[in-house]
Amino acid sequence: MAPEISHSLADLAAEGRLVHVAREFADESVEPYWLVVAATGDRAVNERVALAAEAARRFCNVVDDSELCTFIMPAIVDRSPVTIAIGTGGHSPVLARWVKGLIEAWLPSRLGAVAELAGRWRERVRERVPDATERRHFWERVVSGAVAEHAFAGRDEDAEQTLEAELTAWGGDAVAKRGEAYLVGAGPGSADLITIRGRQLLATADVVLYDRLASPALLNYARRDAELICVGKTARQPSITQKQLNRLLVGHVNAGKRVCRLKGGDPFIFGRGGEELEALFEAGLKFQVVPGVSAAEGCAAYAGIPLTLRGMSQAVILTTGHTVDDTSPTLRDFRPGQTLALYMGVAHYAEISAALVAAGHDPATPAAIVESGTTEKQRVIRTSLRSLAAAQVALDIRAPALLIVGETTRFAERYSWFAPSRIEHYEDAAAEPRTRVG
Repeated sequence: MAPEISHSLADLAAEGRLVHVAREFADESVEPYWLVVAATGDRAVNERVALAAEAARRFCNVVDDSELCTFIMPAIVDRSPVTIAIGTGGHSPVLARWVKGLIEAWLPSRLGAVAELAGRWRERVRERVPDATERRHFWERVVSGAVAEHAFAGRDEDAEQTLEAELTAWGGDAVAKRGEAYLVGAGPGSADLITIRGRQLLATADVVLYDRLASPALLNYARRDAELICVGKTARQPSITQKQLNRLLVGHVNAGKRVCRLKGGDPFIFGRGGEELEALFEAGLKFQVVPGVSAAEGCAAYAGIPLTLRGMSQAVILTTGHTVDDTSPTLRDFRPGQTLALYMGVAHYAEISAALVAAGHDPATPAAIVESGTTEKQRVIRTSLRSLAAAQVALDIRAPALLIVGETTRFAERYSWFAPSRIEHYEDAAAEPRTRVG
């Protein structure tokens, strides 16, 4: 409906693909219709259309004016019968189209062929595999394996034959039906730092055993019906023991569940992943390990501190700071020209600094503490060995925090990119200079 229309619209009208009502809009014009789009370019007219549609209880979309809309039109990715709609609540159609482009590039063009194949076989699979959990595991194998690859490539007959063979074999495949454990590194804090593979396995798990150091936002990627169990340990507070955790993990996998053991950082860097793998191995159970961005890598990168730097640091020592007894042998191995990264141990900074000075390091050796690294709460404290303990008390530094010692910590300010406004300096004016032991 418009007094005049463009040449392209006139061509569509001539082909009978639209009807042109050649007049100006009147308030009663919406009555014959159930869906209205106002795209006149004149806001006053568009607003009249919206008000008339509201009075007549008709759906109305006003282009580029979300306040006047009673429905919006998302960008569509069409892989029929698979359809994906991307909406921004009317705020940014350009952003919706950009996201559509990403998804279009990622999804196979023949994704719909897999959906149609599943639809044809759905009842037969239900009859052959009556257990719902087991049936989901079967379909997960189908959509991620050879059947889907044949369908994506247009080999529909091969896809049918492979699906039939896998369904026939499934009934006698005890190994395929057993549970499996996924040890997944969740990264040091930010939910964005988990790997793609880690997210994929998390999304398929029946049970998720998660640490308190894993970002809570990651649990949004788990299935809605997945069982979520917190197994985080907290210092000096009642919490699950490692032996209890191992038994819990083995028990769920033995019961046929796919269990994602979501661990902060990397499973094999002070994550006790080796102990959990040993328990699974001894029980004869299947497992996979997905590495994660370690706390040392993530915190250093987000703080702008190179762990190695040509001409300044040629090696990195990773250790824990739980107690002096645990750390002293490693601390004695720390040398100039290296970087020392200590996990945990916030309460032992006084003992750590004293041990390093006693081992011959200058009390003025620079250090940095990265608290809640890679998260929106991250802060970086630049200090020195002589002021380390005082900084922890004065600035109320709390776990999780990573301590980095070495010359490269001087670059935290120069290379800061993530949270430059949350870099602090602390030097204890009352600290007694300690004599270097040579």
